[in-house]
Amino acid sequence: MKTEEENMLYIKKYSGFIISIVIGLLLYEEANYAYTYRTATAYSDHMIYRLILSMGSGSSGWNGILFPILAALPMGISYVREYRSGYLKLRLQKMSRKRYVAVTLIQNAILGGLGLLIPYVVYCLHLYFQYGTKAYLNIKEGETVIMFHPELAASNTIAYVCLLGTFVLLAGVTFATFAIGISAWIKNTFLTLILPFVLCIAMAILIPDNRFDLLLIFAPNGYAWASVPIILIMSGILILTGIILFAVGVKNNEK
Repeated sequence: MKTEEENMLYIKKYSGFIISIVIGLLLYEEANYAYTYRTATAYSDHMIYRLILSMGSGSSGWNGILFPILAALPMGISYVREYRSGYLKLRLQKMSRKRYVAVTLIQNAILGGLGLLIPYVVYCLHLYFQYGTKAYLNIKEGETVIMFHPELAASNTIAYVCLLGTFVLLAGVTFATFAIGISAWIKNTFLTLILPFVLCIAMAILIPDNRFDLLLIFAPNGYAWASVPIILIMSGILILTGIILFAVGVKNNEK
């Protein structure tokens, strides 16, 4: 039988997951609305144009900036809640610390990844039925917003959408893991949500036009020179950092 405390934490975890999905969808649709009714654009006749602009290449693409927060919402702050409520001690009585760390990290990565991927998929379906893929897709250098593998975008729209979706999923897993890692040390829900976002913005501002822009993990179309190996390395470093921070933090907090 689940206790009242368990039920409350369970509800908070999945409510965060739902909130992340809803906010993500609203941000995509707001960007689509902006480019339809507020901005004259030559890129409005093909779903790929709308998708790229909505992911952060344009001024209204808030998903491309806020995704670290949305990735952490589902479960990134769950450890702080369990620690503060005392429920963590109960869980560690029922399972080993190593198992708790592994289970929590896996659940967190899945929910963080899906929290970004689900609104992306729903939005892509909306764009497909509204705009389709039959219109001419301009990939001429200097005249297009498609800077990441434009040839694939022109030859196979579905494959290109799946490619970008893979990076969206990776971004969710990456920043959810990094967030829960730092949460084990700072034990503050607000800072857990905001620090990954601050890190992304700080790197983008302090090192402009660089190949190590963390925002590229979510939307690699930001620069023509976006490198898949570098994106994977940046993601791997953040994931590994998050895992180590969480494992060591849980161990230290158990004392």
